[in-house]
Amino acid sequence: MRSLLAKILLAQVITVVLALLVVMSITRSSLNRGFVEFLERQEAGILNVTAPALAQLYRERGSWAFVLDHPDSWHRILRHTRNLQPRRGEHRAEQRPRPPGREAAVPSPADPPLRWLGSMDRLHMRERLFLLDAEHAFVAGAPVEDRTDLTLQAVLVDGEAVGWIGFAPMGKVLPPEAQRFLLGQAKVLSVSLLVALGLAALLGFLLARHLSRPVRALAATVAKLSDGQYDERASATGRDEIGMLAQAVNRLAETLEKNRTARRRWMADIAHELRTPVAILKGEIEALADGVRQPDGQKLSSLAEEVDQLAVLIEDLQTLALSDAGALNLHREPLEINALVQQVAEAFTERLAARGIVLETNLPGTVTLSADPQRLRQLIHNLLENCARYVMAGGWVKVALARTASGVSLSVEDSGPGVPSGQLEHLFDRFFRLEQSRSRVGGGSGLGLSICRNIVEAHGGRIQARRGDSGGLLIIIELPD
Repeated sequence: MRSLLAKILLAQVITVVLALLVVMSITRSSLNRGFVEFLERQEAGILNVTAPALAQLYRERGSWAFVLDHPDSWHRILRHTRNLQPRRGEHRAEQRPRPPGREAAVPSPADPPLRWLGSMDRLHMRERLFLLDAEHAFVAGAPVEDRTDLTLQAVLVDGEAVGWIGFAPMGKVLPPEAQRFLLGQAKVLSVSLLVALGLAALLGFLLARHLSRPVRALAATVAKLSDGQYDERASATGRDEIGMLAQAVNRLAETLEKNRTARRRWMADIAHELRTPVAILKGEIEALADGVRQPDGQKLSSLAEEVDQLAVLIEDLQTLALSDAGALNLHREPLEINALVQQVAEAFTERLAARGIVLETNLPGTVTLSADPQRLRQLIHNLLENCARYVMAGGWVKVALARTASGVSLSVEDSGPGVPSGQLEHLFDRFFRLEQSRSRVGGGSGLGLSICRNIVEAHGGRIQARRGDSGGLLIIIELPD
């Protein structure tokens, strides 16, 4: 019962059963009320037919004595009035006065026992009809003790009420034929319930199978992805929620595959970056140990440079690892970023000038924001270090700072060589290097710009690389206040 198919099927069946039970309850209640209203309308019609007939008899007899003295006459009177009822679709014509000497005779007990007032007989109305005199005294018919709240029809003779007729209350029990009709309707509804339940089960099964099939396929795809088969893809043909889920699974698979490829490449790059200085250190130390080379100041300085290179690489890797883990702690404080940029730029002026590169700064007045001064110093240092390594001799570097509506904009532009447009999007990837001027010959590890992106994003900012107007590289950084 834990499968999706079983749950959908069960939900479908329960919904249909509850709906049909509600419909049955409402239908039965409506039929009960409808029958009562129907009987009341029938009673009103019967009273309208019987009252004129009784009035005619009273006019001919002059009193109700013909009923009081002969109780059996009441049933014969009702049999006689049956012929006076209008047929369905017809209106009862006005009662014509009888010719003199031809008064309506009350049927005698010797008359054949014909069925009288058929519709009343079927619904047992005969036993409930009663007759009262003008003073509401009982004359004939069903005995009624409480006559309040009863509907009475006047028996009028020459505009004067000489009697009253009505029906005794039905009570809460419907007539037998009404009960039989309702029982038949209940049986019909029960059969309808079983048929609808079967159809609901069939449709629910088909729907559940239709929905569970792609879900099972997605589960199989996710299981393969969990086993490391990142080339597996789900079939995303539909446009419904399951199709959207399949597309999301495929995007996840692509991301996992890219991350695995990047991780493998990153591990290979790390091994390569560590192998070079370690190999140099190993060779120099072995040469010194074998006496091939003497431990003079030049050799020690060379070993120190390789150790420094290893320390920088390890520091960069640690920074990236902290950033990936969300543990790149920022110690924000009010910071005059224009002064910070000026300090780092001055530290690079002499180094750039040694290669004939002119460093220009365009810094406005005091510009403050809340940021981590150490991380921003590392950011600006990496950008200018990148320029010092790769900008061609005799070129220039421009650093500009501006206040924006949402924060601060910092741009660093150089004279070239530039970066091809197709590789700009990979410029902030780890260990990414161009094969030409921006190669490892400059000595970089390929992690500097990646660290820059992580620092900017940790501050809630954005960094992007473009091709400058002069053909060089333009990096724009936007930091919020």
